[in-house]
Amino acid sequence: MKEIWVLSIKTSLPGTCCNARDLKTEFYAFDSFEEARAATRGVLKKLAFGEENAMFDGNGNMIYLREYVDNAYDEEIDGEPSCKAVLEAFYALFLDVLAGKNVVFNIEESYSDCMIAYEYSDGMIDFCGEYDGPINGYEPIIKTNMFSMIEEKDYYLYLDDAFGQDDDTSELYIDLRKAKKYES
Repeated sequence: MKEIWVLSIKTSLPGTCCNARDLKTEFYAFDSFEEARAATRGVLKKLAFGEENAMFDGNGNMIYLREYVDNAYDEEIDGEPSCKAVLEAFYALFLDVLAGKNVVFNIEESYSDCMIAYEYSDGMIDFCGEYDGPINGYEPIIKTNMFSMIEEKDYYLYLDDAFGQDDDTSELYIDLRKAKKYES
């Protein structure tokens, strides 16, 4: 049986998302994992490094995440790395993912401040709002397992840039999955 890989892209880009009607979905099918992986990375590069849009500045920076990192607390406490240092390290890896590189996650496996947090395990990261974050508009979603796309398996990248801006947020959901034959 021939294998088929399906790439689905659901996004509000280049604009923001006021409600579900603002999300557009596209599907693409590929005969090989290599083609599908290249297309997935091409889509990410085009969105992040192409023209500026509501989420990205055209140079790969997720606008509101970059602003959050820039304003993070920058002093070590009891010999622990500063919030800014941990977030800068995460951000550098995230930019490599957007650029289509295979990276090794070599930073703190968890992070939390009074607004956001992330957990990393088994090749997956889950970045979200925490503590006072959600009531102050900090409910970002960064979920992915695309740090290394060498292995033939299903991949995903889910982004919602809710970093406290008063405007609507931008959303991007990408899934790369091997299709299964329907058996009736």
